[in-house]
Amino acid sequence: MLMRSTAFKVKIEDLVGGKYVRSPDGTEPSHLLTPWGQRISRARVLATVVEKYLSEDQTYATLRIDDGSETIRLKAWQQDVRTLADLNIGELIDVIGRVREYAGEIYLVPEMIARVEDPNWELVRELEILRARRQMLARGERPRPKFKPEVRRLEVEMPFVPESEPTVEAIEEAEEPLPEVPEDVKKKVLLAFDKLDKGEGVAPIDIAAELDMTRAEVEDALRVLISDGEIFEPKVDRFKRLG
Repeated sequence: MLMRSTAFKVKIEDLVGGKYVRSPDGTEPSHLLTPWGQRISRARVLATVVEKYLSEDQTYATLRIDDGSETIRLKAWQQDVRTLADLNIGELIDVIGRVREYAGEIYLVPEMIARVEDPNWELVRELEILRARRQMLARGERPRPKFKPEVRRLEVEMPFVPESEPTVEAIEEAEEPLPEVPEDVKKKVLLAFDKLDKGEGVAPIDIAAELDMTRAEVEDALRVLISDGEIFEPKVDRFKRLG
């Protein structure tokens, strides 16, 4: 069973300031290398809709979102257009999406979008990202200067492909393999579910605090437990045990 890679909570500036990397021989998944050195194929962003476009035939839609650090576009084609068409300028949304690049532009193909009614969640997200950055700084990691996007040259004999062409995004890459997680760690995480779940599911950050583990370690364990059929994700960033 192929698993989706982790959706990293990031600022938009980390995405548009990153470098999109494609495997020369196609043997590895494409990914974005952020200025902080994170290797990301899926991202989670909390931002406000500031611009909206829907084609006349309703087969292509984009939203531009802003989180105060930068802006980025969400793009959808065909049956996925409704996901964006139902949203309005000014709404605060929480987005999980695949990171993509086309003609030098970094953008997101959304997998899940949730409206956020309470603006206090913006502060929560800021604190989560700030905490992650402090941990990286403590490990001696420093952000690199903003990457300059590569400019592609179009040969005269190549046909022009319009941006709204759905086949541009039709090629999916192989997902990352599951991490190695010891059995005792999986058992501890499952026990943490029994203790922490009060009916609404458990957030990874709560499990990390309970077990004194890093969020990355917890998310690795969650990926494996989902694959094992032990847990599921009923809503964004909330997990529950099966059975």
